[in-house]
Amino acid sequence: MRHILVSMMAAITLLLSTAALGFDWEDYPQFLHLSALPGNGFGVDNDGQVGFHGAYHMNVPCAYTPSRGNYSISYYSASDENRVRFRFGGTETNGTGHIGVGLGKPGRGLYVTEVFVDEDFVNTVNLQWQVLPEDLEKPAVAIGILDIFDQRQKRGGINGGARSFYATATRQVSHGDQPAYASIGIGDGKFNGLFGAVTWYPADWVNLGFEYDGRIERPHAAFRVYENDGLTAAVGAAWSNFDRPVVGFSLTYSR
Repeated sequence: MRHILVSMMAAITLLLSTAALGFDWEDYPQFLHLSALPGNGFGVDNDGQVGFHGAYHMNVPCAYTPSRGNYSISYYSASDENRVRFRFGGTETNGTGHIGVGLGKPGRGLYVTEVFVDEDFVNTVNLQWQVLPEDLEKPAVAIGILDIFDQRQKRGGINGGARSFYATATRQVSHGDQPAYASIGIGDGKFNGLFGAVTWYPADWVNLGFEYDGRIERPHAAFRVYENDGLTAAVGAAWSNFDRPVVGFSLTYSR
């Protein structure tokens, strides 16, 4: 299984070999570190059940999409310099919070997210629909829109609108007590072409991952701190571009 993970990480690293050179930190500043899409800061499985399981990324959407009866909340703070900061905004901090609701049937979920970014709470709405569930022959596939109403442009007025379209596929690549998952997709705008991520559970309370979100690479670690009656709490940390720390927490509920 380690060989599988190493191979996937190498493939994702290859994705950034050309795009990373043209990266500009001023592009899509509110979505640099977390977009609050499915699997961003919390886990979700192919049936659309949220919690500390399934695909768990940071800024790459997985195709597994929360279904009816699944809810998520998170807050993550990213520093714009090489030090940890935990707040919503300011000249040196990028803060992102979200409230998400799953709709639809398991394996065909429809996920709607209200996202709050920066200290002025500039809000956006995201939408993702899982069009195909995973089976033995094919991965799960989903399509989505980041910032449906282009609200970042209307209310934030920075760098134009953030509306971005994407398609993503996810597959469980290792089973057993230490499952691993991989996601790969393509999009425009914020996603800047190809993106991909791998995630692995060395224990049922620890998740480790690596991703390239179309603009920058990012390793992460997450830890489950509470789980009972469908309610799960987790904390996480990531290292955007290997020089900007991201820290935060998530709450999910699956009934």
